[in-house]
Amino acid sequence: MTIKREAAFHEAGHAVTAHRSRFHAIVGPINLADYGSGQAYVSLSKRKLLAAGKSVSQAAAVDREVAIDLAVVLAAGLVAERIAAGREAGLTPAPACAAPDHKLAAQILTGAGLPFDIASHEESAGLLLEQEWGLVTALAEHLLRHVSLDPLDDIDFMDDHG
Repeated sequence: MTIKREAAFHEAGHAVTAHRSRFHAIVGPINLADYGSGQAYVSLSKRKLLAAGKSVSQAAAVDREVAIDLAVVLAAGLVAERIAAGREAGLTPAPACAAPDHKLAAQILTGAGLPFDIASHEESAGLLLEQEWGLVTALAEHLLRHVSLDPLDDIDFMDDHG
């Protein structure tokens, strides 16, 4: 499988958005060789939940704010591809690769009693990604050079470059 720039931007979009989110964090490796199967691992962050005054329990998984936060992180992959394609000739977003992200977002939102409206979450992701585009680009380039990164390396990189 050829590693594509689109994949690097997709996964960097998830990583940066999770890193900047209110309730979530990167918790597993990013592996571009496995692109298409959702290889940026994100989870609730106990530290972020406590800082926001949220319960650190199963109840957090169905909290509306937490669900929306995750939907934005999940929408960010395809949004990052779209932004990159608008800035670099030859890049083409791959919406089919975002299908698992959108399916998970729908499950999370429905579980929290919210409607699935990916467009609003894509808009929120886009606003954040535009503000952080330098970091997204730097992380995408870093991912292209290394193909796979440990979550601690991802976090260190984002802290050092953002």
